[in-house]
Amino acid sequence: MTRLREALNDLADEAPMVSLVNVAIAGHRRRRRTNRTVAAVAAVVLLGVGTTAAALPWSWGDHTAAPRAADTVPDLPDGKVGLIGSAYQTPCKLDAAERQADCSAVEWRVVTRAGTTYRVPQALVNTTKQRRVPVAISRDGRMLAYYSRQAQAHVVRDLMTGSEVTSPVTVKEERIGIGSMFVVSDDGRYVIFDPREGSKDPGLLIDTRTGKTVSVPGKYEAVSIKDGVAELVRYIKTDLWLMPVTGGGAPVRFRGVFIMFSELAPDGRTVAAMEYRDMKKRTLTLLDAKSGRTLRKVAIRGLPKNGGLAGTSIWESGSEVTIAFSDKGFMITYAVDVHTGQSRKLARYPGKFPRVTLPGAADQ
Repeated sequence: MTRLREALNDLADEAPMVSLVNVAIAGHRRRRRTNRTVAAVAAVVLLGVGTTAAALPWSWGDHTAAPRAADTVPDLPDGKVGLIGSAYQTPCKLDAAERQADCSAVEWRVVTRAGTTYRVPQALVNTTKQRRVPVAISRDGRMLAYYSRQAQAHVVRDLMTGSEVTSPVTVKEERIGIGSMFVVSDDGRYVIFDPREGSKDPGLLIDTRTGKTVSVPGKYEAVSIKDGVAELVRYIKTDLWLMPVTGGGAPVRFRGVFIMFSELAPDGRTVAAMEYRDMKKRTLTLLDAKSGRTLRKVAIRGLPKNGGLAGTSIWESGSEVTIAFSDKGFMITYAVDVHTGQSRKLARYPGKFPRVTLPGAADQ
């Protein structure tokens, strides 16, 4: 159970009844509820078999040596690749006749902004305990960070130069639990690893150059690492902590229950979020991360009638924040003017995949 789910459960007696499943799916880009049942349902639906097959048995394999798929997608080459626009995890294959789902060939792939797709076989997909393993992309699409089973550590790859840095901090694979979270800074120097979402197990901010670490309390989730500051959030009694990468600072509490936090705006103090009670209203709330004050609420305009918000992330400018929107299983990003609420479409990501990672945001 994720922290968001815990928050919603605690609020159940205080708020109108809603579908917690729908809220969790559409309402929080930082959910990593990745138990095998949810993965099975997602994969089966994506393959068009229907929800009645959700109870199919699963076959899991060693994802460090996943066999090449029937297509001709090349491996991520050495050297310059170019900025990437997204990463996605391929779905499991279903044998309807045998009522078996084979996930042994599931892998991470990246798509460059130019539209080229590459396999990333060195990025671990699942642990030996079948826990999903996330990847992270820097805000500008230059850095790709992932966990390497061979190194037992996180690796950061610069896709513009081809240079690669392996963190000197060893992280045992068994530490990666349900809903593990992962973010990377724009320069690739810092990563934050949260071993298990919704637990008291502390996370770790790692300087991949020096090996220095800063412990992150388990009750906080990482939103971003930007300009030497890690943005951390705690739900229910919603706190936002702008922690320097060297440690320190203090959290600020907001009046209200907020989810879907964006990174810090260019002004150094504004964040966009969604208040729990506004989940169905498509309304963003602008918050002052320094004082805890609510600045204003903005109704988002120009979105498709169907679908729902999947999260907020980076700021396109001082007046526009990026949101992710899920429509019929497809991920679409929009820039929303935080003064007028008007949205403009940025990109539509092809394919209905179980997990999608966008620059500056965790798995969708």
